[in-house]
Parts: sequence; C-alpha cells; structure tokens
Amino acid sequence: MNAYRRKQVVLLLLVVVIAGLMAVMAGGAAAKGGPPNPPVLPPHSSAFGMTYEEWAAKYWQWAFALPGDETHPFNAEGVMDCSLGQQGNVWFLAYPGGGWPAGTISQERECEIPVGKALFFPVVNLVCTTYEDGDTVDDLIGCANFISDFNYPLSVKIDGRDVPNLESYEIISVPFNIGPLPDPNMYGWPVGWEGLGVSPGYYLLMPPLSKGDHTVEFSGQVYAPDFGVDWTFDVLYKLDVVTDID
Repeated sequence: MNAYRRKQVVLLLLVVVIAGLMAVMAGGAAAKGGPPNPPVLPPHSSAFGMTYEEWAAKYWQWAFALPGDETHPFNAEGVMDCSLGQQGNVWFLAYPGGGWPAGTISQERECEIPVGKALFFPVVNLVCTTYEDGDTVDDLIGCANFISDFNYPLSVKIDGRDVPNLESYEIISVPFNIGPLPDPNMYGWPVGWEGLGVSPGYYLLMPPLSKGDHTVEFSGQVYAPDFGVDWTFDVLYKLDVVTDID
C-alpha cells in the first residue's frame, strides 16, 4: 500500500472513531437529561382516545371540579402537587389564574410527573359559560369565536427549544358540562352550580417525557384594549419525571 493510500485509510478511521465518540456522548447526554423534546402532537389530531377539542373540555372539567383554595393549580406557585385530580394517561398542566384582565404574572412552578404520562396544557385560554356568557351552546360558541379575535403573541419552549407554528394550535373545545361546583370553587360561584362551557384557546399535547428533569415555559399576552384587556404572562414549569411520586 503506497503512502497516499495509507493516509486515506488513516483519515477514514479517524472519521469513524470521532463519529462513534460523538454518538456515545449524545447517548450519555440523552440518558442523563432526556432526549430532545418529543414532538408536540399535531393540532386537531386524535391522541390517547380523544381530540384536542375534547381534551380542552376535559381540562376545564378537571379545573372546575377541584376545590378553589390555595392548592388549586390555578393558584399554586413554587413547589406544587401536580397530581391533584389527575386520572389516566394524560395529565394537565394548569394555566395561572392571577392578574386578569390587566396586569402581569410571572411564575415558576415545580412538581413531579410520573413516567409515561402525556401532558396537555393551554398556552393561553379562556372559558365561556352559561353562568355569565349566555344560555345556550350557540351563545357560548359565539362568545368563543369573539374571544378568538383577540391578539395573542405567544411563545412556548420545551426543554429550551421553541415550539413553532403556535397559531396552528388554536382551537375551540367541544361543549362540556360543568359542576356541581365544590365549596370553595375557583371562581367563587354558587356552590353546587351546574351549567355548560366552551373554551377557546391555544392548547398543546405532548407525548410522555423521559425520566429526569425537564422544563416547559409558556409566555405571551392577551391584548384587547377596547375591552380593557392587556394581560402579560410568563410561566415556567420545572418538571421532575419520576418512576414513583413520593
């Protein structure tokens, strides 16, 4: 083998060795901190037995059913219990309830999530109900369509990586039953009240995260100056995905 040929072989072997080392390092990083964020499931798709529009309805039924004290996920901050009221293979991450309709809210939340749980959460959402927005489903859908015209500059990062094309995740939920409301309840409405709701918003559904530490951050603004609405928010969830919750 001539000298030129030997040089080519040595260079090829170096490339193979370097590529192998990079693969090992990437594998170690994945095992340590989890793989890159899983893809957010496409909007309007069906997953885990329901559509986005149906999961949005379930999210609000979960939120309305919980007692409206300081432990409610709308009110909690810092270290919190994300297991409250959760059932099945999809868990909800709550949207903050403070500061509305004109103000700023910035929060960090920390909690444990069991391995194997998908996560469904609103980037921004509102709810129209027969308690204050009309008497029929048509009234509520009209309310939801009206709210959808508000201006929503939004951002979402999962493990530090931007989720693109958020505008495609705007939905209006299917109509859903509310109540009977607990005592206390999150809006201070009459105990035992029952009615209907419809929710417009931007929602995301993520497949289960790998074991370890993860972050989900969503921020933005709801801006409708004609109606006195100018609400800015920034919420960071620090999630510890674990085999068993303490």
